[in-house]
Amino acid sequence: MRAPLIALGLTLTTSPALAAAPGQTLEPLQVSPVRDGRLFSPESSSPLLVPTTEIACGGQPIQPLYADDLALGVARSAGYEKPAVVLAFSVDEQGRTRDIRPVRDAASTPSGPIVISPLSPSQEEQAALAAWRFEGGPRADCRATVRYSVKSVEAATTDDLLRYFAVTRTRGALREMVARRLGGPDANCGGDGRGGRAARTVSVPDFMIGRRPPPGGRSWTVVRWNVDAEGRTTAVQTLGSSGDADLDREARRAISETVLRPGAPLTGCVFNFNRVGETLTPPALPPREEDPQQSCPADISDRLRLNIAPARFPPAFATRRIEGWALVRFDLATWGQTGAIEVIDAQPSAVFGEDASQLIATARAEPALTGAVRCVLPIRYRLPDAGGTAAEIATD
Repeated sequence: MRAPLIALGLTLTTSPALAAAPGQTLEPLQVSPVRDGRLFSPESSSPLLVPTTEIACGGQPIQPLYADDLALGVARSAGYEKPAVVLAFSVDEQGRTRDIRPVRDAASTPSGPIVISPLSPSQEEQAALAAWRFEGGPRADCRATVRYSVKSVEAATTDDLLRYFAVTRTRGALREMVARRLGGPDANCGGDGRGGRAARTVSVPDFMIGRRPPPGGRSWTVVRWNVDAEGRTTAVQTLGSSGDADLDREARRAISETVLRPGAPLTGCVFNFNRVGETLTPPALPPREEDPQQSCPADISDRLRLNIAPARFPPAFATRRIEGWALVRFDLATWGQTGAIEVIDAQPSAVFGEDASQLIATARAEPALTGAVRCVLPIRYRLPDAGGTAAEIATD
């Protein structure tokens, strides 16, 4: 069992997901989080959106064997309410989730009518669910419901705020404000963790050491420390953690071995470290079914010009190192335009099917005397190995 499950709102018998250092009281934070890539800058009074997750299969609540933290959001205004995200899925013999699809029919959810967000905004929740594990053999008719409660920063718990700092992960002035508050009332270190002082020696954690999260999973730790006039770190401690003891230990070691240039003493320096598991490969492609209505040349994948670029790889899945595939059926007109596009299957999530459908919709081929009917292409989304440089989308 892993500690982050409590933070997801699941009733599990685990130790606390997040913990302050023994004997230490954290000052309440007076700042609101915002995720990277958002197009607005919230005021410090903006409320937080704190996720909780309920899971059921066949209408009966179940608990995951492994789950990790979802990021907190931020509301644009005090009256904003984020719609719940409801995902249908199944569990295979190995306990892996698959067939992850957003539920669009509110009447089919166990808890009654609810507003369902569209597919794209649920990408992060789908990627998280793809990494979770369940026990008890294969399961069908499963639902994961993620609800976002609105909390003012003053009402948010220290656990919520630590999870925002480490999982939501912002940049710039907002991150510096949060770091100062996490550092304590006397903090003077700044958001860079160095108080503007140059480093003489920098040490980083060995992210491969110890027991890493399972494939597709992720863990985090937040460290706080002081720096003396000689540039040596003191009072290094884990401020909060997802429960990855090896990452906690490595982060403390790295901070302890980092030396700054001499200068005024610093208090309440704060930083977070994150790591993910190995690449989560998708389930195997199903056997190709015979289609008597199909009339498709064997070289169709060579004839199509696809708008493939690394940036197309669904970002929430790339961040977690989760690969996928989609089977797409389509027709090809004599003038080279695709049509009648249908996603036959996509694994582990519908996100890959949506992207593959758009990929085929924008594809073109050279005009020919004959068209093609009910062609089927497998489109694979692969991530680079340790020595690779870019993600790959291929039709082989």
